[in-house]
Amino acid sequence: MKCPACGYRNLPGADACENCGTSLTREDVPQAGSEVERSLMEDPVECLQPIRPLTVDLQTSLDDAIQLMRNHGIGCVLITADDGKLTGILTERDLLHKVAARGLDLGECLVRDFMSRAPESSKPDLPLGYALQRVIISDIRYLPIVDDSDRPAGIVSSRDIIAYMAKQFYAVQ
Repeated sequence: MKCPACGYRNLPGADACENCGTSLTREDVPQAGSEVERSLMEDPVECLQPIRPLTVDLQTSLDDAIQLMRNHGIGCVLITADDGKLTGILTERDLLHKVAARGLDLGECLVRDFMSRAPESSKPDLPLGYALQRVIISDIRYLPIVDDSDRPAGIVSSRDIIAYMAKQFYAVQ
């Protein structure tokens, strides 16, 4: 590996240049080539300013969960277990694919039977690129943000990520 400071050719895997002592460990770490790339690599998920999530427990009726979503104008509710930890998410997509046109009594059905279990989530201090990758790979619209105890602390949408990245991109133009 060539030393970026003095140009000396070191053996592959060396941590420091044998000639000048400059650290070579940063050479293996991807470096941002633009402000947008820097943002994805370094800005934490919390920079998206996650909103306070709507939460319900496993015993909540579908009717109550849907009314909560409608009243707050959001497309999902997070489902928590008795200990307050995130255990599921109920989204508009779940309602469309699992509930719609089935003639169910929404007051008798429980969210636990229709939610998506063990949803993708993120910690607030993880890089923005992590959140973007989870949303794309998992084909999800909402990403719950959890604290160190896996309790819901916020929620971001794919729109939040796109809007933030667009602002970063246009700021450097």
